[in-house]
Amino acid sequence: MNLTRTVFLLFCIAIFYECKPGKSEKTKDTIPAVTKVNVSGNFTISGAYALYPLVRKWRDDFMKIHPTVKIDLETGGTGQGIEDLLSNKSQLAMISRPLTDEDFDAGIWTIPVAKDGVAAIVNQKNPYIRRIMDQGLSSEEFLKVFTGNKPLTWGELLDTSGKEKVLVFTRTDESGAAEVFADFLNKEASDLKGTGVNSDDEMIKNVQKNPLATGFCNFSYAFDASTGERIKDIQMVPVDIDYDNKIDRQELPFSNLEKAHRSLWLGLYPKRLCRELTIGSVGKPTDEAVIQFLKYVLIEGQKEVKTAGLCELNDVYVGYALDKLK
Repeated sequence: MNLTRTVFLLFCIAIFYECKPGKSEKTKDTIPAVTKVNVSGNFTISGAYALYPLVRKWRDDFMKIHPTVKIDLETGGTGQGIEDLLSNKSQLAMISRPLTDEDFDAGIWTIPVAKDGVAAIVNQKNPYIRRIMDQGLSSEEFLKVFTGNKPLTWGELLDTSGKEKVLVFTRTDESGAAEVFADFLNKEASDLKGTGVNSDDEMIKNVQKNPLATGFCNFSYAFDASTGERIKDIQMVPVDIDYDNKIDRQELPFSNLEKAHRSLWLGLYPKRLCRELTIGSVGKPTDEAVIQFLKYVLIEGQKEVKTAGLCELNDVYVGYALDKLK
């Protein structure tokens, strides 16, 4: 029995290191170094808030290397980014949700550039925080909160005598996070109800100000990227995956960003709340400045992903993305 447990443990460790992002000695040589190609030109990137801080860093660094390239950067949500692509207002879109059939039919082409997750959040000062953390919320309970026809009290939600109303915030912009969260509930983003806000930043600020509030956001906004710790007064709501009205060890919320990212790669967090963050265009890019920028993102730029609070790609993802650019 002890031998069996030891073998199983070694197997789990091997799987972890295989899944973990990073450069192994075997794969280092498969990812080429960036070759400095003299390029020039102008192009525009628009789209997802989740990618904006990271893409801004990539844009600024790339333009320092290539001073004859000018890149304009705009936000507005994933939907706006795709709309800008299709109307020729931009050449690249930051996309934070899976493509739809309509997107594919329109010829949208993407490569992965990072990974992230979406989480429901509450205020750490919520008077029922201990109960929330002990029993969590199931997908059915999230469904009642975010799509119900009448406001809930915290007592109704948590089976207590509490009369305070649950103050729900949702997204009014064309948010990839909203689409991912809605899909987890088998709904459309338009089905989500609550007081609308226009970005992850606004979502965080509103939940921080209201002890009775709940909402949802990207992992990268729930944690401080510089320290890896949770943002002040923000707590991620644990998901009661097995509907037993208690949070087991495997369902515990993440105490820091590193553990959150590890859970994404190991499949410990609900898959439908995890997502690839991508950059897309209409058809595979042919403009050399755009191609060199995307290569920079996949090779040199990956070292900035963790700094931005997102989960970097592993070698398999990078190799796959580079192959798509060929």
